[in-house]
Amino acid sequence: MKYYISSKTNEKVKRAFKLHQEKYREQYQLFLAEGRFDLEMALKYQAVVEVFTCQEIELDETIPQYIVSEEIIQKLSSTSTPQGIVFVCKMFNYHHRTMDKIVYLDGISDPGNMGTIIRTALAFGYDGVVYSPGSVSMYNPKVIASSKGAIFALPVLEGNLASFQSTHHIYASVVDEKAVDIRDIYAQKPFVLVIGSEARGVSTQTLALAEKLIYIPISSIDSINAAVAAGIMMYALK
Repeated sequence: MKYYISSKTNEKVKRAFKLHQEKYREQYQLFLAEGRFDLEMALKYQAVVEVFTCQEIELDETIPQYIVSEEIIQKLSSTSTPQGIVFVCKMFNYHHRTMDKIVYLDGISDPGNMGTIIRTALAFGYDGVVYSPGSVSMYNPKVIASSKGAIFALPVLEGNLASFQSTHHIYASVVDEKAVDIRDIYAQKPFVLVIGSEARGVSTQTLALAEKLIYIPISSIDSINAAVAAGIMMYALK
């Protein structure tokens, strides 16, 4: 179904614009994403509710397609250089499934880091990403954008590490040479790899749940970016 919208005050546009705020995402159980590649991924996993686009695109007739001006796309986009496609998706509802390899994000606040970690987890064959209460929301537009579509393909959910303590081995990444060198670890499945926040690392409460503390040997600098560290750890344990 194709419709034409010319006004930024159109009710459909106003409702979609509200999804930039977390309270409305939670209220409507919807979120925004953008770009052709992400749209293809979202369509593959049947997450798309409606599409706003500057030019008509091939789309299943059951999905409303709103042909709008570049000005409206600019209003809905979260980037300074929008790609001409913004779409609304339904929030994910993951049913219980077995996850043998999990990445747990403990207080990650940078959306770019979270999105990159989700993308990397998918690339390295992990079963899911779980993030702690207090982390940035998985539905943050910058998380969606930096995941490069991976968020549609990989289970990502909020949860507490304690719920995995009785079923999984827990390995926590730390910046401490007294921990075990990542090169000396043979991960036993099922396991959870814990990545700490950019500023504070893994919290004291989370460290208490870990079976082993592991570190990446580095030189000439005291730490590396959380997403980079996560990628190295994921590859080493995969």
